Amino acid sequence: MVVLYICSYAILAGFFLIERFVRKGKDTKNMSRTEFDRGSTVFISIVMGIAFILVPLSPLFNYFNIGMCFNLWVSICGNLLGIAGLFIRYFAFSALGRFFTRTLRKAEEHTLVMTGIYRYIRHPGYLSDLLIFIGVSFGMGNLLAMIAIPVMFIPAYIYRIQTEEKMLVGIFGDEYISYRKKTGMLLPSFLNFVQFRK
Repeated sequence: MVVLYICSYAILAGFFLIERFVRKGKDTKNMSRTEFDRGSTVFISIVMGIAFILVPLSPLFNYFNIGMCFNLWVSICGNLLGIAGLFIRYFAFSALGRFFTRTLRKAEEHTLVMTGIYRYIRHPGYLSDLLIFIGVSFGMGNLLAMIAIPVMFIPAYIYRIQTEEKMLVGIFGDEYISYRKKTGMLLPSFLNFVQFRK
C-alpha cells in the first residue's frame, strides 16, 4: 500500500515538474484572464486546489478509516492512468509550445497546431489532467477522493473545453471547424485515425 501511495505522490510531482520545465514562453505562465476565459480558469483553479488538498491527505484519511476502500488492482490501474496522463501532458506541452497557456487567450501570431498528438485529439492537455487526477485519486484508495475528483473535474473540464472551442472557432473560423471534424475531443476516433494516417 505504501509503495502505491508513493507512486501516486510521484505522479503529482511529475505534474509539477512538467509544468515547471516543459512550458515554453512567458505567456504560458500568465494567469491574467481575457474575455475568452468566461470564468473557466477560476473553475479549474478551484477544483485543482481542492484536489491538491484532498488527494495528498487520502492516506491520512485511510489511516483513520475515513472512506478507506483500498484495493490493490484499483490502485495499480489508477496509478497507470496517472502515468499515462503524464506522458500525454508532456507530448501536449511539447507540441503546443508557447500556445499552451493557463488561461484562454489569443497569442501573438497565433497558429492552429495540428501536429504531434494534436493530429489525433484536440485537447490532450485536458485529457492528461483528467487521467492524472482521477488516476491518483484511485491510486490512493480513498472513497472521498475517488468520488469527489471525478465529480468536480469532469464538469469543470467540459465547461473549459466548450469555452475554448468557441474561442478557437472565433479565431480560426473554418480552419478550426474542419480540424474539429477530423479529430476527437479527448480520444481519437477510429475513423479519424484512419483518415489522418492516409
